[in-house]
Amino acid sequence: MDSILSVIALAVIAAHVLVWIFAFVRGSGDRDRVNWLLATIFCSILTCGVYLVASDVAITGKPVRGISVFLMLVGLLACFGTLVIRDISNPDNRQRLVRSWLLACGVWLLVLALAYLATPEPMLGQPEWLLRLFRQPDLTGLVAVLGLVITGVCLFGFGYSRFYVAELPEVANRALFWVLTSALLILSVVLIGSGTRFLTMLGMVALLTANVGASYGCLSYRVFDIRMAVLLSLRTLGFIAIAAAMIFTALYLALTTNLNPGTSEGLIAIGAIALLIAALYVPLRQLIDLTVRLLNSQSAVDPSQVAREYSEKVSEAVELEELVLVATTTLNRLMKVRRSALIVLNSTFKVKDSVELLVMQPGGAQDKLTGFLSVYSPVYTRLAAERQPISQFEIEFSPDYRSMNAEDKLLFRRLQMSAYAPIISGNTLIAVLAAGPMLNDKAYYPRDLALLATLAQQTGVVLRNARLLDDMQHLNKSMQSLNRNLKAANEQLNRLDSVKTDFVTIASHELRTPLAQLRGYTDIIDALNDQGMLDQEQTTGLVGNLRKATERMEELISAMLDVSQIDVNAMDLRFTDTPPESVLRMAIEPLTDAIKQRKLTLSARGLRGLPNIQADLPRLVQAFRNIIVNAIKFTPDGGRIDIVASLQGASNGNEVDQVLVEISDTGVGIDRKNLELVFKKFFRTYDPSLHSTGTYKFLGAGPGLGLTIAKGVIEGHGGRIWVESPGHNMDTFPGTTFFILLPVSTPENAKRSMTFEPEPTSSERGTDPKPPIERDQLIGTRQ
Repeated sequence: MDSILSVIALAVIAAHVLVWIFAFVRGSGDRDRVNWLLATIFCSILTCGVYLVASDVAITGKPVRGISVFLMLVGLLACFGTLVIRDISNPDNRQRLVRSWLLACGVWLLVLALAYLATPEPMLGQPEWLLRLFRQPDLTGLVAVLGLVITGVCLFGFGYSRFYVAELPEVANRALFWVLTSALLILSVVLIGSGTRFLTMLGMVALLTANVGASYGCLSYRVFDIRMAVLLSLRTLGFIAIAAAMIFTALYLALTTNLNPGTSEGLIAIGAIALLIAALYVPLRQLIDLTVRLLNSQSAVDPSQVAREYSEKVSEAVELEELVLVATTTLNRLMKVRRSALIVLNSTFKVKDSVELLVMQPGGAQDKLTGFLSVYSPVYTRLAAERQPISQFEIEFSPDYRSMNAEDKLLFRRLQMSAYAPIISGNTLIAVLAAGPMLNDKAYYPRDLALLATLAQQTGVVLRNARLLDDMQHLNKSMQSLNRNLKAANEQLNRLDSVKTDFVTIASHELRTPLAQLRGYTDIIDALNDQGMLDQEQTTGLVGNLRKATERMEELISAMLDVSQIDVNAMDLRFTDTPPESVLRMAIEPLTDAIKQRKLTLSARGLRGLPNIQADLPRLVQAFRNIIVNAIKFTPDGGRIDIVASLQGASNGNEVDQVLVEISDTGVGIDRKNLELVFKKFFRTYDPSLHSTGTYKFLGAGPGLGLTIAKGVIEGHGGRIWVESPGHNMDTFPGTTFFILLPVSTPENAKRSMTFEPEPTSSERGTDPKPPIERDQLIGTRQ
């Protein structure tokens, strides 16, 4: 028996050497994984080589074959388990799992050796030692069996866990393959370590089979479908069982009825029995086929029927949104997949030599930019140049895509699809038809990919037409939007032209009034002088009136000059430390009499405690005074004007603290469409025929330059000004609030000589004219 065992051991060793050489030559991919496969085969060779040593060899009176075999088996399990972990574990925790596995196997190996040395007469490796272990416990045997049980549970548990959590069916199938291979290896270890010669020989054959399977799994990125193989095996066994039962029945009937094949009656009877058995065999075989299909959770799919029905459905789609909905829903139903998508490719200049991928969703919605795919990527080459479909499993594990960068792999992993087929139009890849996992979690075979490619080819023409139509509709909408913007711009230009015309009327009125006063008073002085009636008191009164007229004219001319300086970027600003309280006090003091005459109530809050700001004091006083005068003019007698100031802290290190001043009134308000135009020069919100020369009287107004100057000065300080109002109403007086935001320190881009950029219109900005500070935030930060 020992000679037979030695012969089988030599044969198994020779076969292992051939497998080792084959794996070494073919394993040019993942060398680390191949090295662990070679280590596993080498440990198997050493395990079988131990049986070439005489069984009676002993050290210190103890036989060494048993412990040597088991030590080799522990090393074998350590190498094989590492190979399995490296093949099917996630890259994130792969190294940690490998280290833990090798550490556990090392501890088992050390404890086993110490237990062997501590046991006086170890039974390990002796004939039938496993059976005797339960009757007479042995420390070495218990350590060996316990370690084997724990090792087997860990390998099976890890394999099944990867099987259940795998997103791709090919990965789940690979995990199941390693579970079966692990089971065969554990069985071979038990048989070889049993100590029984016959079982040891069977164990060597099983070990060789397990290593051949491990080599196949390690060197092939796609293994055969385990579930399909099991179903086909059951189908074949069912056919064999039915055939055997039919033959047995036929022979039994022929023998029990004493039919004589030499007579015509006997031959007819035998033929009738054969015909009856054959008639029963056919439906029973079909029943087995139906059972296998039900177990596989799918019915046969006719590719021609699927292609025909898909073509009929997508050809009815006209618009892109409709095509996406029809294509995805039809594909889900016909190919029995969980999800699908149409991925549109656009050329882009954002990333050099890349295309932009957009996932189109049913209902017209569109995902955000999925990512960029390099035109040099092997996936793009496969889809665009070779025009062949590709599966997600190939992208992840095929050696042909090992050079693919991690960003591109992550891009396709995020799509959560299982297969992709190119949609070509005019020799150009314009889109990709993507299909998700199948309902029965079956892997994508070449016939499935070929069917998906056929459906993608049928989608190409429809998609091209739909995109052309979509582009035309988008162009039409853009033209309509441009027409609306042009119409609005024309209306605004007409209004501004009307404003300029009104300015001529207003300015002439404003200038004519003081000129008429000057002319009148000079005539009076001349007449009184001729009559000798001009005394000192009269002279003083007349000179005072003349001074008021000239001051009125000087104010108008100064305003025009200020606006002209703003237009030519020539207003000079001198920045000094300035208290905001002083600015507002100096702006309000000259207006006190007018406020009392109009019986207005003016309040100022939050001014004390504000930090000094870098500002041109006279110009900033002028700006605030113009805004307050505007509030006085458009607030009825008895109304209220409130001034509230607060400090706005910087939100990040790149910004500075700012002072916010709100000037609100209970006046007639401003129409929403005029909230921007009030800062335009010459603009007036009411009919210029109602113009009054009263400087502070209700609805009195000048030439419409005060707010323009205020905006220019505030922006010259690096600040912002905007206005809010519910609307214009002469009955309810909704009021208006002006917001002025000034930086505490001089902005880096501030200049002694102001630079005013042309103000973009709302259509040019594409946003609401109000700066990005919400009303609620302002109220919440008042001091």
